Amino acid sequence: MRVLRKTWCVAGLVIGLCGFVDAALPEGRTLSSLDPGWRFLPADDAHGQEPGLDDRSWQPVDLPHTWNAIDGENGGGYRRGPGWYRRHLTPDASLAGRRLYLQFDGASLVADVYVNGQHLGTHKGGFARFRFDATGVLRPGQDNLIAVRVDNSVPPFPPTSADFTFFGGLYRDVSLLSTDPVQVSVMDHGSPGVFLEQQSVAADLARVLVRAEIENHGVAPHDVEVSVTLRDAAGATVGEVHPFRTRLEAGASREVLKPLEIKHPHLWNARADPYLYSVRVELRPVAPAGSPGAVSDAVEQPLGLRFYTVDPDRGFLLNGRYLDLHGFNRHQDWPDQGWAITDAEEAVDFGLMREIGATAVRVSHYQQSQSWYSRCDQSGIVAWAEIPFVSKALPGPEFLDNAKEQLRELIRQNFNHPSICFWGVGNETSGDAADGVVSALARVVKDEDPTRLSTYASHHDNADPRNRYTDVVAFNRYFGWYQGDVADFRTWLDRTHSDYPAMRFGMSEFGAGASIIQHAENPPRPEPKGPFHPEEYQSLYHEAYWAALRSRPFVWCKFIWCLHDFASDFRHEGDHPGRNDKGLVTYDRKVRKDAFYYYKAQWVEEPVLHLNSTRFEPRRQAVTEVKVYSNAAEVELLLNGRSLGRVRDPDATRVFAWPAVRLSPGQNKVVARARFGASEIEDGCLWTLVAE
Repeated sequence: MRVLRKTWCVAGLVIGLCGFVDAALPEGRTLSSLDPGWRFLPADDAHGQEPGLDDRSWQPVDLPHTWNAIDGENGGGYRRGPGWYRRHLTPDASLAGRRLYLQFDGASLVADVYVNGQHLGTHKGGFARFRFDATGVLRPGQDNLIAVRVDNSVPPFPPTSADFTFFGGLYRDVSLLSTDPVQVSVMDHGSPGVFLEQQSVAADLARVLVRAEIENHGVAPHDVEVSVTLRDAAGATVGEVHPFRTRLEAGASREVLKPLEIKHPHLWNARADPYLYSVRVELRPVAPAGSPGAVSDAVEQPLGLRFYTVDPDRGFLLNGRYLDLHGFNRHQDWPDQGWAITDAEEAVDFGLMREIGATAVRVSHYQQSQSWYSRCDQSGIVAWAEIPFVSKALPGPEFLDNAKEQLRELIRQNFNHPSICFWGVGNETSGDAADGVVSALARVVKDEDPTRLSTYASHHDNADPRNRYTDVVAFNRYFGWYQGDVADFRTWLDRTHSDYPAMRFGMSEFGAGASIIQHAENPPRPEPKGPFHPEEYQSLYHEAYWAALRSRPFVWCKFIWCLHDFASDFRHEGDHPGRNDKGLVTYDRKVRKDAFYYYKAQWVEEPVLHLNSTRFEPRRQAVTEVKVYSNAAEVELLLNGRSLGRVRDPDATRVFAWPAVRLSPGQNKVVARARFGASEIEDGCLWTLVAE
């Protein structure tokens, strides 16, 4: 791609909510899926990029794809190294004269891309979108070969190591992007090329700076008409923007800056009201006669207007009001699929978060799909987005430069998602270089996006300097799992707040492992790396943690580790090798563990009634505690049709317990019953008491 000459211009406008509808306009770009019809070789090949190579023996695959779908989750070690993908493509002849780009939404961890044997470039980083300019190399109307070498070997850049499997492959979509030579830039770190910078937002007025990089890749100068349109959530145009014209010389680019003022904006207010405007930037080349032609390019982006801060005593404030940020860390893998998931699997994960009443998500430990952040926008889930700087930092410029590049990709690609309020620069870092890297990345956030807050997930001592480089910080603390007792957590929270009263800190991770096939009566802390992780201990752990957190608003975020079990192939613990079992949902997403319902009873308003330990079967102790999670005011327990009494919850703990229930030999029917208004609901199970 030629180097474009840059100039700049500014146009200002004021938008009132005038409420008229604009007709739909044609798009100036196309995006075509290249997911079907690849051939894959799970090895290296020195001739893999050559058009004449006979690849008929290679495995036919469709994308998304990973070669570690099975060995990356079974605890037996998994293949890390190169693999090749090849695909033939005949673009429509009508694309001649247009700009053609290959777009990759995720390739783990290094990708070298070739077209017709010509190397287009290398991308280092397994999680961000990237594009290569294939104009002039990809021949419309003819057969072309696309070849991609992907390598998930241990890299000299983030992440060098982590407590999760690094699934190799082209595990997200690959597409052909076509644009007019007069375009909004597509080569700025894989970004949309349009940035909506919320400079100030209040109930009466919002000021937004629209930044767009426009380019002329043609051989002749063009006068271009640029327009910006604001639409409301219903799609109606709510602001008339008079287009302005600018001249683009051949091979030149220009940064367009348009300040918008939106009177009495409808604010994006998390789950209560996730209201979204949209902003559309259009380009129309102007004919010699002076009238604008058809749209050459158009980009539309979401705009959710909101303002927020984090206070060291009051926690997270959205639009001037306290919002308790509680939710999960989320990994993107599924069983037998690894990271190569579809929109359907992603929708299941998001549905689980909405069901339980989460208000926030830490998108850990790497950039995830664009659709994930869009779901957060549309559902009002506040997001912490982060790069994969996990564990050890390597000395030298390559590691730092790449970490900065991955952070710029994360920010620029996701700049317009209103749900994202925090940019995470690292997690549990180590090594002599770590301090400098964390500090440098915090400065990158300031340079790239001064409107948001930088954050860091720390497992260090409270006094560690890495806790101070970012705007806010959060801690990964596992009292009662990896060390100490759950009671230590409450003490640590208060001591930290007392010792560092100005520090804005939250909880980025807390959790305990649990197997749905392992059970025990009131179990003590299990061995974290051992084979026995009873489900009941996870419940006790979370009861203690949330009891401490719910009354401490100064803890600005509360993220459970984690939403679901996930693959960590080196682990050998609990009931399954190769798995981290701290999720509140099983890896296959089919079973919600008891602790899931504990939080659901805490966080949602609709009726919740859940009888615990229903999977604890058979029973060998005649006398047992029966526990119910519910947001009812009162719950009744019945054993074999006989009421054991009603228990009230005056302190709103959402935990109802009958401490000494005597089971009869053989089968026992246990039923919990609660009334919600005019309705009564039940949850029950059968327990079988067997003789020792």
